[in-house]
Amino acid sequence: MKSARLLLPLLLAVLAAGCASVPMPYPSCVAIGPAGSACPLPPRDLPAVSARHVVTINHDGQSQTFLGRLHVDNDALRLAGASLFGTHLFTITWDGTHIASRPPSRKLHPKLMVVMLEMAMADPAALRPRLHGLVLKVDDSGDGEVRTLHERGHLVARIERHGQPLAAARLTIAIPPAGLRIRLDPVPEAP
Repeated sequence: MKSARLLLPLLLAVLAAGCASVPMPYPSCVAIGPAGSACPLPPRDLPAVSARHVVTINHDGQSQTFLGRLHVDNDALRLAGASLFGTHLFTITWDGTHIASRPPSRKLHPKLMVVMLEMAMADPAALRPRLHGLVLKVDDSGDGEVRTLHERGHLVARIERHGQPLAAARLTIAIPPAGLRIRLDPVPEAP
């Protein structure tokens, strides 16, 4: 349990490495790569969803797994993480104005988590105007889609989504420059 609490901040620190000097157009925007940034969409512009996934993070030969719960409605995007034993790890809330993390933590990088989730689930046409110095490409993969995020022609992130709706989809987020891979496998809702 303790290792899951330590790995998530490490993961997000790796994602944000080298990005601190990028000027942000708005306070809720987040640096992605050396010169790019993305600003999150308000929750009302996202698809409504209530989903649970088993999240597996692979980085530097280490693997960690925890449970993630995502709920999006017109008012807020809420993401909660728990250990496989059910111990609460964190809750992130984005209400369209502020992104908050409980417990409060600078290491958690809640803005980055919100933006990466939106990159996986929002309408690409709505996302593109929110990107600065980044290019989003979307390709059909038969049973899903592949979204790639590029900065100055270099791949920054690759998001694969297999299945519909989002609550039943398997997602893989790869951040090649950081040697990071995140897999989200759906957990069916109990009847």
